[in-house]
Amino acid sequence: QEYSRFAVSRNYIPFAPHLLFPQFMDDTDTAQRELGLFFGMVFLAKCHELWVFGGNITNGMAVEIEKAKRRKITIRYFTDRCEEVDAK
Repeated sequence: QEYSRFAVSRNYIPFAPHLLFPQFMDDTDTAQRELGLFFGMVFLAKCHELWVFGGNITNGMAVEIEKAKRRKITIRYFTDRCEEVDAK
């Protein structure tokens, strides 16, 4: 939620599927988790930028980053304190 507030404060429209989908999908159910990841990829295709926060890149984040690279979507990296850093 903090990162979404940060994006709004910078006049961007955030989309955080990891906050949305668990509200109505069971992340512990493999089929529902895979469906949620697929939904996230569909939305990513509509994004102009992908923002990555924190130093811990999860498997799901790594897949999103690779997809963004293939689609030539701008990727921006931020610390967990919302400070922008150079690409990794």
